[in-house]
Amino acid sequence: MRFSLYLNDYETEKLFSTLRWLFVVIAILLFYVPPFSDNISTNKEIFPYLLISGVIYMLVTQIALIRARDDKRSLQIILKAGIIFDFLALIWLMFLSEGIHSPLYPISILFVMHATIYWRTKGALISLVVFSLAYLLMGIMTVNLNEFQHYFTLSFNLFFLWIIGLFGALIMLRERAHYAQMEAYHHLAHRDYLSGLFNQLSFQEKFRKKVDANESFTIFLGDIDDFKKVNDEYGHLTGDEVIRKVGEVFRTLSEGYKGQAFRYGGEEFVILLPHMDDIVIHQFLRELYGRLESLQPLPISMSFGQAETTEANDPEKLITLADQRLYTAKKSGKRRTCLSDDELFIPSAV
Repeated sequence: MRFSLYLNDYETEKLFSTLRWLFVVIAILLFYVPPFSDNISTNKEIFPYLLISGVIYMLVTQIALIRARDDKRSLQIILKAGIIFDFLALIWLMFLSEGIHSPLYPISILFVMHATIYWRTKGALISLVVFSLAYLLMGIMTVNLNEFQHYFTLSFNLFFLWIIGLFGALIMLRERAHYAQMEAYHHLAHRDYLSGLFNQLSFQEKFRKKVDANESFTIFLGDIDDFKKVNDEYGHLTGDEVIRKVGEVFRTLSEGYKGQAFRYGGEEFVILLPHMDDIVIHQFLRELYGRLESLQPLPISMSFGQAETTEANDPEKLITLADQRLYTAKKSGKRRTCLSDDELFIPSAV
């Protein structure tokens, strides 16, 4: 497995979610476990309320985070709510454990980093200002700031929080920009701009990984019937629109069957599906042909060849089998699929 420190938003939030549980354990040690609890002044009467509410929040967030993995809108809500929770929980914990002298103060740097990730420069500045005001207010409420040890601690901590926070935010923003750039390059290298599907390079990588992992799956190699006539009679702009629409059909339908679609090249497409019985395969093909025949701006027909990993465990062999069956489907009249048992699936005959 390749190790990388570049994380997307979902992976980053999973990391922060894990860190919250770690800080819960640390807080319990400080409040209840000697020698920590014997040497740190804490408010043990109020802490259980914070602990219970925090654990409930983190459990709910953990479940929501799993469900929101592919829902970017919900994920953004969870991310921003997490930043607000971190701020409130940290201030509350510090207030209950020696205030401005709390050993939990270093966590404030993580709070600034967390806000920077999702709100960038604005997040860094706002988090620094808000935490500084809360920290100052905490000092006014809990200690006499005229005493040297208190105002020195407050000013020293805030000074270094701003230095480390701004410098860390600068590095983090640069790295996030680099990550976004890498993602853009990866997208350009692995996506077909016209159909919106993954391209042949991505297919070859995915295909070989599945074969090497001994996964059981089905491959459909397809070709739009008489696509040259579409370009000749309706123009290349219409032909491009057909490719886009076909790509959309392939993507949505294959995802519904937990598979993945690719543009193999020109008017050729590939679909990878988990191993399924014949009934489900026929259902998939009926849906596919139904959508293709109602496609706008032009209904089209396609021919497919199927191959399964039960027939061979060599990538080239599987592609060759699917290609041979695609040729058989074309030769026998088009608008049909030659299945792995060499039987023909003809939509109108079902």
